[in-house]
Amino acid sequence: MISSLFLCFLVYSFIGWVWEGLVSLVMRHKIVNRGFLNGPYCPIYGTGALLFVLINHFFDGNLAVLFLLGGLVACILEYLTSWVMELIFHARWWDYSDKKFNINGRVCLTGFVIFGLGAVAVHFVHPHLLTFVDKFEHKDIIAIIAGTIFALDVISTNKSFARFTRILKDFQNTLSQGAVIQYIQRGKNQFIAELNKRTSRILTYQQRRLIRAFPNYKSSYNNAYREVRKLYADTKFKPKKTAHARKNAKKIVK
Repeated sequence: MISSLFLCFLVYSFIGWVWEGLVSLVMRHKIVNRGFLNGPYCPIYGTGALLFVLINHFFDGNLAVLFLLGGLVACILEYLTSWVMELIFHARWWDYSDKKFNINGRVCLTGFVIFGLGAVAVHFVHPHLLTFVDKFEHKDIIAIIAGTIFALDVISTNKSFARFTRILKDFQNTLSQGAVIQYIQRGKNQFIAELNKRTSRILTYQQRRLIRAFPNYKSSYNNAYREVRKLYADTKFKPKKTAHARKNAKKIVK
């Protein structure tokens, strides 16, 4: 049963990842990996979906109650996720301050409605999904392999973004001294050299993806983040060039 629920969690997380990609396509006219993790999944959607299943179990499929409680529980989950991530990484990954009926920019009425509709959708989808997953002949092995990959992704991503926070903190201190401003005024190449000197390496693929994926990302070290974001916004180098770029950072920016 645990293996089946975990696989359902991954499926719902994947659906959430696809949804975020479609939203990005509509809003920004391009598909962006909007997940916090590197893999094709958004765990907050998987967690929310399983909570919807639990609510549905206790309220015997009452769709009105499911819509209201689903929206409420999902908003609480989103609020807590935003708060915890800010506590850990000293940054906010999304901000709904520009939307009506928001709470501290972490959740909003539009999200409540979408989550409520999602809870109703899960009511109809989950029985079929669970039946499909239960048919897997080696579902326990599949769940263990998928869980291991997922856990490694979580560890890797958290380490990368923890380092990203340290980079921003270091640059914030430098900015407060006015040193980096001088490099920026001289041009991007000099700033790249300073970045390479102070951090021993350029930003990783994960960190560059963060800059592209979360346009509303707000760091506690926002002055430093704005400068780094401006620098990397127009770069076109690919991940496979990263190792070379670390040795010769000036070639990154044309």
